[in-house]
Amino acid sequence: MTRSTTGLGGFHHVALTVRDVDVSARWYADVFGFVELFREDSPERRAVVMAWPDGAFGVGLVEHVPSEGGRFDPRRIGLDHVGFTLGSREGLDEWVERLSAESVDHSGVIDAPRGAILNLKDPDGIALALFWDRA
Repeated sequence: MTRSTTGLGGFHHVALTVRDVDVSARWYADVFGFVELFREDSPERRAVVMAWPDGAFGVGLVEHVPSEGGRFDPRRIGLDHVGFTLGSREGLDEWVERLSAESVDHSGVIDAPRGAILNLKDPDGIALALFWDRA
């Protein structure tokens, strides 16, 4: 990846607000294979920082105390969805099988002008996407 002139080279991590950090950490480990790196606890929040087994990307799961509750809504200002990249179109088909085996509802593979996408939601309804870019 080419670094921009400002020194930015990509994303280091994304942090998601969740209702129950333990439930979400278990789900992200089971479904995506993320491994737990560390936890943070304070009176205001509980957090679990996770990454791919090779450490290439981090996901922070944060439970704020007290929580406002409710479910994720992509129509609110803020996050619409998190998109993960895949290296092959065949990889999307493998993910369809994996998600179905884990009883995770998903869109199935949808062809797009630049590749193909597979949409799903985590336990809090946070929209996630797996994308293969043919470019």
